[in-house]
Amino acid sequence: MRRGTFVDQPADEGAAVPAVGPRRGRAQQSRPPPARARLRAAAGRADRGRHPHVLYRHGYFYVTTGIAMVPGGATADPQPVPNRGSALKINKSTGEVSYVAGGLRTPNGLGWGPEGDIFVTDNQGAYLPASKLLRIKKGAFFNHYTNPDGRFDSRPVTEPVLWLPHGEISNSPSNPIVLPKGPFAGQMVFGDVTYGGLQRAYLEKVGGEYQGAVFRMTQGLEAGVSRISLGPDGAIYAGGIGSEGNWGQTGKLKYGLQKLTRGGADAFDILSMKAIRDGFKLQYTQPLSEATAQDLTAKYKVKQWRYVPTPQYGGPKVNEQTLTVTSATLSSDRRTVTLKMDGLLPGRVVHVQSPRPFTAGSGQELWSTEAWYTLNRLADGTTPPPEYEAESAALAGGAGYNTNHTGYSGAGFVDRNWSPGASTTFAVNVKKAGRHDIALRYANGTNPDHPQPVTKSMSLYVNGKKHKQIWLANTGGWSTWAAHVESVPLRRGANTISYVYEPTDDGHVNLDKITVTPTKRITLFDGTNLDARESAGGGPAMWPVANGSMESLGGDIRTRGTFGDFRLHAEWNQPNYPPEVTGQARGNSGVYLQERYEIQVLESFGLPPAVDGAGAIYSKQAPDVNAARPPRTWQTYDIVFRAARFDSHGTKTADARVTIWWNGRLVHNNVAVDSQTGAGRPEDPAPGAIRLQDHRDPGENPRFRNIWIERL
Repeated sequence: MRRGTFVDQPADEGAAVPAVGPRRGRAQQSRPPPARARLRAAAGRADRGRHPHVLYRHGYFYVTTGIAMVPGGATADPQPVPNRGSALKINKSTGEVSYVAGGLRTPNGLGWGPEGDIFVTDNQGAYLPASKLLRIKKGAFFNHYTNPDGRFDSRPVTEPVLWLPHGEISNSPSNPIVLPKGPFAGQMVFGDVTYGGLQRAYLEKVGGEYQGAVFRMTQGLEAGVSRISLGPDGAIYAGGIGSEGNWGQTGKLKYGLQKLTRGGADAFDILSMKAIRDGFKLQYTQPLSEATAQDLTAKYKVKQWRYVPTPQYGGPKVNEQTLTVTSATLSSDRRTVTLKMDGLLPGRVVHVQSPRPFTAGSGQELWSTEAWYTLNRLADGTTPPPEYEAESAALAGGAGYNTNHTGYSGAGFVDRNWSPGASTTFAVNVKKAGRHDIALRYANGTNPDHPQPVTKSMSLYVNGKKHKQIWLANTGGWSTWAAHVESVPLRRGANTISYVYEPTDDGHVNLDKITVTPTKRITLFDGTNLDARESAGGGPAMWPVANGSMESLGGDIRTRGTFGDFRLHAEWNQPNYPPEVTGQARGNSGVYLQERYEIQVLESFGLPPAVDGAGAIYSKQAPDVNAARPPRTWQTYDIVFRAARFDSHGTKTADARVTIWWNGRLVHNNVAVDSQTGAGRPEDPAPGAIRLQDHRDPGENPRFRNIWIERL
């Protein structure tokens, strides 16, 4: 066996735990040898392959601990000791214990993987909607949160190698082993306590990480399987188990030891399942029959879904959908089927079924008619968008999980932000240090404490430090969700983002998820469509679009997103009006910052600056100079906006400020705006949209193009 990529590393992760040595005094003949001596003996056996359940290599033992549970299987809260649910390494010479990874729930046996890596199975429960097969990595966190926090709880979640759908392929998996010989050499096998039998896993590396498929291998054993071993004779020895409750296979014995030896006849089975572009390549152990090869595309049914961990025990499939198989191409040797389908997404479990009859040329029926592939990455390495569901985050201070309102993503949302101390902490990972946009999807409705629609506040923390108090506008109902975006500095790698209800906050909002993207210029209109905009009254934006610009016609429109501090660029063009069209009728429009403060758009070429002319902060301040160009020429506004500031009670403490360059000339320099202007909506702490005005005058209208914004 080749050396592993992790297990040879020194014990340097986390604080070491001193070993407890034997008590002083004279040993009695009947006394067992000290623990350290037993470990050394075990190490000798493990080195010779005689003790496969004690993982030992190069001077270190590897073990896992499960969490403490209360009757019924729920996680004890709090845990009696910290850092349960961890993977540990123990120095054989010194007995020193180091923490390697955390976030496990009830791991049921370690095993070596195909390349000498350490693997373990974990069992369904809180934060585990289904059981899973994991590769132990240094510093990994596997998403099971405990109280008190584990030392890896702030790390981004490490994805499973395989999801093992509950009740379909696995319920409580055992330790894995690698098959050294036979048609499935190099593949992993594990048993199951309550589902029973053995399951087989084919693994491949995509983007440098393991993923793959799981198949049924055998059933019909005398008891549920808790441990399997590979004997020196090459046989698999299965240790049966049975107990009250769900720790045993229904209708089977409560004990057992069985030997499974590979038979002489070749089975007809799926040998491997590899991810390819838009599908999978299925290799079989025997050539397919002529009858099976006919109308082969119809022989496959495919579904996909994802899992979202939540604090509840287990959980549903999320975003389940049936995929259309577009082609199934058989290789010349009739052993490999290239299966293509529409709509395949990363971050999904893909279930492929081959209903019988499905036979080999020998006449044998297909043994594994189902395969479950964990598609963490597409074949080209594509991963899911960086979204983090709130129900999978670390919850504290009373914040809880719920599903009693509609419209959420994932498996639910976080509510019960009802009192100071409630918090939701996301562990996120970014590839490059710098500013990132954190888009929080939330709902803010009414309740007895807030019977009127109001803006509510929470505090945003980044890597343990308070970034700012944020204000979340009312969404009109608890099943209506909106986005609030903040640009924050993040370091490369692991970060934490927390939403905390502090004593100076209002709380009482529901949190759905966050998305994390590098802060960059956002295109609001590129001349082709109005996808980034909507009618100011709701519904689609209806302004006519032609020749790379849009006409101010069809009612006010606004951005779908909202903004706090920003830099905005907009270009506009005025018709050449006849002399009898005067004053505010000459191409009147406006750019409303946060829908509150209007920057006037008007045909003002050759006129003195005015508070209602082009370039003005409407009704508040005229531009320092009139920088207007003649009609039929494009003009530009470059605006830097600093939103008004409010204290924790929602009282304004500082005015909004605006700096404007008009056609490249500075016409407003950090000007304070003491209130909303004209038809602007009232000031409050919440961010706002960028609105463009349709003044509804007869005749030709202004046009806009090339509008973009950058958060500051």
